[in-house]
Amino acid sequence: MRQRTIADRDIYRRLLGFVRPYWRQFAGAIAAMVALAGTEWMLPALLKPLIDKDFDITQGTNAYATGGLLILLFAARGVLNYLDMIALQWVAQKTIADLRMAMFKTLVRLPANFFDGRASGELISKFTFDVTQVAQAATRVIEVLIKDSAIITVLFGYLFYLNWKLTLVLMLFAAPIGIIVRRASQRMRQMSRRLQESVGAINQVTEEAVRGHREVKVFEGYDYETGRFDRAINDARRFHMKVVGSSATIVPLIQLCVAVGISLMVVLAVQAASDGIMTRGDFIAFVTATALVLPPTKRLAGVNEFLQRGLAAADSIFALADAEPEVDEGREDRPVTGAIRFEHVTLRYGERTALEDICLDITAGETVALVGRSGGGKTSLVNLVPRFYPLTSGRLLVDGVPVENYRLAALRRHIAYVGQHIVLFNGTLYDNIAYGALRDVDRADVERVVAQAQVKAFADSLPQGLDTLIGENGVKLSGGQRQRVAIARALLKDAPILILDEATAALDNEAERLVQEALNTVRRGRTSLIVAHRLSTIEQADSIVVLDHGRIVERGTHRELLAAGGAYARLYSAGFEELPTV
Repeated sequence: MRQRTIADRDIYRRLLGFVRPYWRQFAGAIAAMVALAGTEWMLPALLKPLIDKDFDITQGTNAYATGGLLILLFAARGVLNYLDMIALQWVAQKTIADLRMAMFKTLVRLPANFFDGRASGELISKFTFDVTQVAQAATRVIEVLIKDSAIITVLFGYLFYLNWKLTLVLMLFAAPIGIIVRRASQRMRQMSRRLQESVGAINQVTEEAVRGHREVKVFEGYDYETGRFDRAINDARRFHMKVVGSSATIVPLIQLCVAVGISLMVVLAVQAASDGIMTRGDFIAFVTATALVLPPTKRLAGVNEFLQRGLAAADSIFALADAEPEVDEGREDRPVTGAIRFEHVTLRYGERTALEDICLDITAGETVALVGRSGGGKTSLVNLVPRFYPLTSGRLLVDGVPVENYRLAALRRHIAYVGQHIVLFNGTLYDNIAYGALRDVDRADVERVVAQAQVKAFADSLPQGLDTLIGENGVKLSGGQRQRVAIARALLKDAPILILDEATAALDNEAERLVQEALNTVRRGRTSLIVAHRLSTIEQADSIVVLDHGRIVERGTHRELLAAGGAYARLYSAGFEELPTV
């Protein structure tokens, strides 16, 4: 329990660190809260003289003054309440934006294996659900802890002023209240974490159903997806109710403790009044101030729910923000010609071996086609060149320098890549071609590669041409059109190393022929690694490497391998163009 409390304090301290840049606005909000709390005692104090004077008509002037003071009091309280709410919400929203940015900056620099082991819905929920929980911790919790604590402190001060002996009676109930809160906090934190996980599952199922809506329809996956969603939402409902249940248990228990204390105080106050120790005004002011203690006490009791949710969410957010980015300890930053050498390279994904003892020399400017059956390791091999995955053992050199010695940005600057799963962004066609570091290139260069990659053939028919919005992942384009956009992006980069992982798989024969002509032009003087099963690409390669179960089993030209009658010849005779790829 002690360690958990220390961890909670550290998490909240770090969360408040995000507030530090906005300390002036935060201090203004706190000042407004404290000032608002400082007026809480004035209502019973203003009532006291009226009761003591028995509402005497001769004291009408004082009554009018009291009425005026009440109006001024509530007007001032309204202004202070407005100021603290606006300032605190402004700070909270800035803090949430900074937390999101901290996570996103880390997210885009995480290694590929981080994403392989996590569902996208889980990550997305950190940016949506988790930050809303932190918002509660950053606003509601702070407001209640500061303002209501100040209100209780001020009221207790006034109660001490009226009758310190009676006030001590109420304070005796602070210990049992603390024990109740402490014991409930651990369960609420645990259930809050489970709630976050279940919300991530909801996001994941929803995202997959939206992305795969065609497959759901064709394969009649309605009941299956509905069942998955039903389980996810019921898990979320169950954990949410457990959190609420814990909170709902705390509040009445604390209220009961406070009510017992107040009842005892009222009895003692009545006795004191009857004995002449307290005036009637003192009695009414004391009871009124005591009653005013109950609402902030109730809010303080209920705030633990939001605090535990916020701490669990902040813990989740910081886990992502603190995730280790790709290892980038290299110092080399120089032009490369594109010579690539694999020396006894092995790659494993967990317990599975994807590549084993790969030895391969590729000279600068050479075009190498990688072929083989599905699962042979072709994509795994090309993914090593831009360092998407670290080697398990062996060495991979570019221009004689181990890839680990290059700065990641420097290495990838010399690589153009078209993956088998085309990724486009929700922007214009032009923005998807001149993407990232390419955004500042001349428009004439973009139009040149648009023509080379046969994008112009369909771009001219779009409403705004290259400036047409293409939707999420290019949903407004066909598969072949999306592939041509990705090829144009790679052509625009004009890098010495070109990786094409099934870059023409979705093209029809005519479009593929035209794009192939462009690729043949751009490949000249560049090192090209091509994962393909179409013979039009393979036949023109300088060298063909056949992989099977993560090992190189053959290497040679198209003619040499056919003449050898080995694995390549068997693939060829079996209808190579129809084989699936990885």
